[in-house]
Amino acid sequence: MSLPRNLGLLFAAVTAANTFAQHGPSTKIESPNPPSGTWRRERHTLPTAEVAPKIDGEIDDACWKTAKHGLGFFRFLSKDPIQEQSEVWICADKDKLYFAIHCLESRPETILAKETQRNGNLNQDDRVVVLIDSQSMKRNVSEFWVNARGTQMQSIEGGTADNQAWQGDWSAATKRTNDGWNVEIAIPFSLLRYPKGAKSFGMFVGRKKSNETNFMVWPYVPPQGDTGSIAQYLADFDGINPPTYAARPTISPYMLSTTGQGTSARFGLDIKYPLSTTLTGLATIKPDFETVEGAVQDVSFSYTEKYVPDRRPFFAEGGNFLDDSFLFYSQRIPDVDYGLKVMGKQGPTTIGLLAATSTLGNKQTAEVATFDQEIGQYSGFGGTFLSNHQTGSNGQIAQVRGSYGWAKGLRNVRFSTLATQAWLDNGRQGHNIYARAQTYAGKGQLNGSIYYSATDAEFDNPLGLISEVDSKGVGISLNRFDIFDKGAVEQKSFYAGGDSFDHMDGSFFHRNFYIGAEYSLRKGYGFGVNGSVGQRDAFHDRSITGFVSWNQRSLLSRGYLSVESGQRENKPYRFTSLGQGFPLGRALSFNLSVGELELGTDTQTQTILSGTYRIDPLQSFGGRMISQDGKTNVYLSYGRRTRKGNDLFILLGDPNTPTTRKSITLKMVWSL
Repeated sequence: MSLPRNLGLLFAAVTAANTFAQHGPSTKIESPNPPSGTWRRERHTLPTAEVAPKIDGEIDDACWKTAKHGLGFFRFLSKDPIQEQSEVWICADKDKLYFAIHCLESRPETILAKETQRNGNLNQDDRVVVLIDSQSMKRNVSEFWVNARGTQMQSIEGGTADNQAWQGDWSAATKRTNDGWNVEIAIPFSLLRYPKGAKSFGMFVGRKKSNETNFMVWPYVPPQGDTGSIAQYLADFDGINPPTYAARPTISPYMLSTTGQGTSARFGLDIKYPLSTTLTGLATIKPDFETVEGAVQDVSFSYTEKYVPDRRPFFAEGGNFLDDSFLFYSQRIPDVDYGLKVMGKQGPTTIGLLAATSTLGNKQTAEVATFDQEIGQYSGFGGTFLSNHQTGSNGQIAQVRGSYGWAKGLRNVRFSTLATQAWLDNGRQGHNIYARAQTYAGKGQLNGSIYYSATDAEFDNPLGLISEVDSKGVGISLNRFDIFDKGAVEQKSFYAGGDSFDHMDGSFFHRNFYIGAEYSLRKGYGFGVNGSVGQRDAFHDRSITGFVSWNQRSLLSRGYLSVESGQRENKPYRFTSLGQGFPLGRALSFNLSVGELELGTDTQTQTILSGTYRIDPLQSFGGRMISQDGKTNVYLSYGRRTRKGNDLFILLGDPNTPTTRKSITLKMVWSL
């Protein structure tokens, strides 16, 4: 999960209290005053832990007495007083970084911590987070979250596949106290992508109470932390001496056996090899994509193809380095027999290489090479080359891009442009030009962007998600949001925008204008309304959409209702969407979503019912029913993940077929 860059969900660090190590958690902590004058990045030195702490939630180990101590957190994006303070201790040894946080809470009964599944949704819980910029480039971070019951979630810089042995493990433990709760965290250096010889990391610690809007952070982060990359405002922690690990591959074989409609067995292998501390190579042989549950596309109306996220592990590893779907949409590679990847970021330079081959169907071979160079905090340049070979067709794509930006006070301004050229069977196949200017100043300010795009009629990228060709025009969007720490309204936002496009020969293509507003209430309710009007070729479109949501502070019983009504393709149009969660005890829960599209005299309905029984943080039963177009698919699953990476999965049915399949699939994954 990446940290959001707006709506007050960011926080950060920099400027600490001068109090040093104490003998244990404090029962009363005074709130420090934010530093006055121009913000300056703080530097701290981390003491060495002679004996590693026991990660049990008890802040009584000897190392905490000499650790770097932050006494008192700062409110982020708000002047509202902190009612429940916190303190933090940080130290390191030759293998790990260690953090201890004591969270005061005068009303322990209000501590909310419902999520039990590793890498689940902690957004509704009382939680803490550690952010680490291990390359000290002030651009990107890795995130480590823990809720008040010890459930962990991480997001490693660059992205990684969902297997603990594959991505590396870390540990955390919590303990309730008479005056709140404690958390201890140990993060191995081996999880982090730091350059050889690194001596300093950018870091900060944050706390979020479930019943408050804004985060609390240490060290201090200025309001600008919400208007640029959060990594710019992390404090520098020196005295770190991470080891240089000998290159050692992680080998992850799997076995898949299916019976029911015939019996089959297959084997495959994934290999990860650290080419350097920041550059990772991957190889795959016959990866298992069949049992990966695909994202379900809703049935709402669209003139263009909808984006569907890719959950397949081979593409997830390092996927953040290649996340432009216009350029590379990994769903365009449905099958892989053999694949190679090299992804990583060394200082200001990011590179990515990918090659995948399939011998099925039209025997596809796809190749991608990408490069980006950062210049300062807001500028840079790069390029990407893609090649796709299939039976009877050979296509290539090349793109060059650049950006320039600056910040003044709370506002930053950025300009970016790119040019993309396509070739098909060694002949030119059209091009695309795109330019954008955007400005952002955070809450209470007007933010927006304007862009220009032109795409030839013959332009084709076989590895990209191309929504429209033969078009040229401009688009604009404006928005403003506010966040409140008191009162019935917690957040509100207003937005408006539109676009105007012609065909490349100057004839009319489409126009559109939209405006809307949304509100979130402190008691967990929300509502909003937006309207749009436009024309597309001979079609005159208009619609108004309203939605309400409830129980948004609940993990398992949240719900919403959305209704969009108007005209599409000169026909009466209505799309209704309803979702509701149903917790049945602490371990069992269901979620129902229903979508109905009415377009003229045609009606299409989609119903999805999902269920989960949580056995423990790494083990659960699940199931899903999908009904659409008169077809229904039901499947059940069992998953057991281990911290050592030896995972077991059992499927009754097939998650990726339109109707129920009578089959049993057993999958075992090892990590060596």
